[in-house]
Amino acid sequence: MLNIQQIETLRKANPQLYEALKRLAGASLGPNQGWSLDDQITDGENFARVAATALTSNQIDPTKSGVLMRGSVPPTWSGAFTYVSTTSSLAWSWSGLAIYRADGTTTPIPNGSVAVTGLAAATTYYFYPYWDEAAGALAWVPSGAGSPSYAQSAKTNSAAQQQALQGRIPLSQGAIAAATTSSGTGGGSGGGSGSCLRAGTVVLTKERGTVAIETCKVGEHLRCPSAGGGRTGPPGRRMDRAPEAPVRGARETGELGEQNEGWTRIVRLEVRDAETFIRLHFSNAESLDVTPHHIFTLADGSPMRAERLCLSDILVGRFGRLTLTKIEVIAPGAHGSPVGARHGSARLATSVVPGADAWRDAGNPLSTPAEGALLPAPVEEPWQKVTISCEPSHQFFAGRHAASILTHNYTFSS
Repeated sequence: MLNIQQIETLRKANPQLYEALKRLAGASLGPNQGWSLDDQITDGENFARVAATALTSNQIDPTKSGVLMRGSVPPTWSGAFTYVSTTSSLAWSWSGLAIYRADGTTTPIPNGSVAVTGLAAATTYYFYPYWDEAAGALAWVPSGAGSPSYAQSAKTNSAAQQQALQGRIPLSQGAIAAATTSSGTGGGSGGGSGSCLRAGTVVLTKERGTVAIETCKVGEHLRCPSAGGGRTGPPGRRMDRAPEAPVRGARETGELGEQNEGWTRIVRLEVRDAETFIRLHFSNAESLDVTPHHIFTLADGSPMRAERLCLSDILVGRFGRLTLTKIEVIAPGAHGSPVGARHGSARLATSVVPGADAWRDAGNPLSTPAEGALLPAPVEEPWQKVTISCEPSHQFFAGRHAASILTHNYTFSS
């Protein structure tokens, strides 16, 4: 019996003999009763058979049976979901969604909407959207509440697993949350519960100036880039580089970038407890605390989770591009001190002690004070996260001292 390697060698060395052997094998026992060079062969040392059920146009297709699904080559996606809610219904809509695959191809998702009725008032529900490869359509994990039954009453591993089955591409980082109203109508956008800013982060509002994000109310407006994109400095001068001076003393009235800036309206805001944050320090002397799964858009347009950012990454600021100078993991500890850090310069402190931030903010050198030195009393920071949704723009500026770093509530994989 010939093996695959022998058959391949014969086909390349003598195609005429190969074809003659195929015809002879097929006719050996009469019409349609002979043996086949494709099926009745053995695996060789270097080549083995692949079941036809695993192929599409002679290529291995991960969506089909016959492929051992161990490990993955996950695609990424862009776009967002928005919803309108009443006391008993939630209507999701989406536009501009696209899947970016590992082979460099892109699959646009048709714009659409779905309404779920029969829900309880003033209740938060969770949804798991995905792209069905076989059907070529966007779908939702069922078996929840409402009609159709897409509204899950809680986040579950089972629903997340259903969202990521073979032949499906999840279109959110876990669940996207939406809430019915206690009266009237409401709305928001899907961003995943993991994409949140820390309470205490400041934003620039149209109504009250610079305020802590958790004090904002639905209906207020946040400073955001205009639809035109880039920001400018004083008239006639475009600012493509980050300013050298810190922004802490900068005027927060918007004059420096108002030519290409606008306002976006808050349509949803939730404050919840959280224990772990990523603190990002930027080249403009600002910082931002976010949950590990919070997504940033890099200067080249690619999405990246906060927990995967590197010191070489370049982000977008209100007055130009920003580089990362330090990345810290912030978790509850003694006096609320950070645990663990990555530094971008040898000049930065190699450890962080209680009160060190206050020491440096007061104008002292970047190095930490000597052991035993009298430090300012540590300030206990809130261990809460704020999820915020805005329309029409999902982007806005935020920061620890001034609203100067571009962030958003989009959901991507990364």
